[in-house]
Amino acid sequence: MSKFLVLNIIIALSFVFVYGCGDKKDDKINDKSGTDLIKKDSITGKQMVSLKYVVKKGDKFSYKMVAKTSNMEKSPATEDKEVKQENEINYFYTKEVNDVDAAGIISYKMTFDSITISSSMGEQSIKYNSNINDSVRMNPAFVQYNSVVKNPFYIRVGSNGEITDVYGLEVIYDSLFKALGDTLKEAEKEEIRQSFGKESIKEILQQEYQVCPKEPLAVDSNWVKTYNTTVLFFEVVNNAKYTLKGIENKDGSSIANIEAILNVEFKNKEVTEKGMKVTVQNSETTGNGKISFNLNRGCISYKETNTNLKLELKLSAQGQTANSTQAVSTNLIVTLLN
Repeated sequence: MSKFLVLNIIIALSFVFVYGCGDKKDDKINDKSGTDLIKKDSITGKQMVSLKYVVKKGDKFSYKMVAKTSNMEKSPATEDKEVKQENEINYFYTKEVNDVDAAGIISYKMTFDSITISSSMGEQSIKYNSNINDSVRMNPAFVQYNSVVKNPFYIRVGSNGEITDVYGLEVIYDSLFKALGDTLKEAEKEEIRQSFGKESIKEILQQEYQVCPKEPLAVDSNWVKTYNTTVLFFEVVNNAKYTLKGIENKDGSSIANIEAILNVEFKNKEVTEKGMKVTVQNSETTGNGKISFNLNRGCISYKETNTNLKLELKLSAQGQTANSTQAVSTNLIVTLLN
């Protein structure tokens, strides 16, 4: 079962914010938190919003993050039968502002309070719950989760929402090495640090944040981020379009509501991989998202993104051809609990 279990669900078609508007002359009209995030342009009269993570030392946040993926493959490898795999990971974590420097870079003390996992393929299934001390937790596939839960570490985040560093992982590694028998050579320990370390944790937690524009944005304005990624063997261009839909008052806080749409274009539709030619005969890709940004607390209060990808492929090698269908859908929901 562990061979198909997704240990780190990372959203492949992820949304990112880009840099926005230019400087404007403005007059402050709403500043409950003292951070001057909502202003009125003195020339156009439009409401301008700065999407910044402005917090103070001692602020605490509790989150739930649910990451789901659904994969389907129909190919000669599956005897031309549809094989589906479903994965869901629930992360519960808390973070406390440890420090904010003069440049607005925030240091958080982070703790994963609990993690639950559900994975299934065909008639096979497995469940993991960090709160239950049973035989499943002894599965080698879960030792990294056991080591992370309840062991604090730290992250640094810029005021624009980009995680710049993950550190203080020594206790997590000690727990992990102990679970593996503590007979590892230093080279083996370093390999584990590289495979499960700063980048793995950073990728998970970055999904909570949006990397925001540096400049203030007008309500109803759009901005686009274009970036390249790889889908299977193919290079694709992702065009993520964002719209600041408006500001609402909810429970005494000013909430910036943002919507996102993702369009994917293939740069090439034919590649040769290990002597086999793979051709995209048909592709369907969609992506969308909704984000609620609490300007008073300087945090994401709710975020949901969805992506869907379906590829119909033609495989050619040594004079023989075959068809393959690959599909994956993702759903990410981040909720501020308190």
